[in-house]
Amino acid sequence: MYERKDRLIQEKIHDPYYEGKKYPEGTVCAGCGAIYKEGRWVWPEDGQKHKAEDETLCPACRRIRDKYPAGVVYLSGGYLLTHKEEIINLIKNVIEEESERSPLKKLINIEEKDGEIILNFTDDHLARKVGEAVGRAHKGELEIKYKEGDKFVGVFWRREEQPKKV
Repeated sequence: MYERKDRLIQEKIHDPYYEGKKYPEGTVCAGCGAIYKEGRWVWPEDGQKHKAEDETLCPACRRIRDKYPAGVVYLSGGYLLTHKEEIINLIKNVIEEESERSPLKKLINIEEKDGEIILNFTDDHLARKVGEAVGRAHKGELEIKYKEGDKFVGVFWRREEQPKKV
């Protein structure tokens, strides 16, 4: 017996910001200035002039506008309080390196409350990369949780200050 090949295939991961359409070549993101080129969003090359005949918001800028992250990193613990500046600098370096490669990898915002730092990202891979970088550099407990059927990741890092040896 033959299996039918014309059935609808359900996507495994749902991303409400993936439109499944191609924009006209050279479309410019009104939010960040990225250009849609050869089927993907890229940063303009040095000195490149681009016409703004077609303007829209790239998926990352739409996520920022809607405050709808694809990844959230939660940092907590006594160690965080004493090494906050060092950890934030590491995170900024990771974000800068990744966003240079892709305009869709952006930080939405940073929140601080009750001794915890919460970072919201437009890209689930960027959130994971930030969490892993903090875990590698500062040890502690790292947990990564993906939401079933949705393009979202929660990254949880915690480290308590180690007691000083006398």
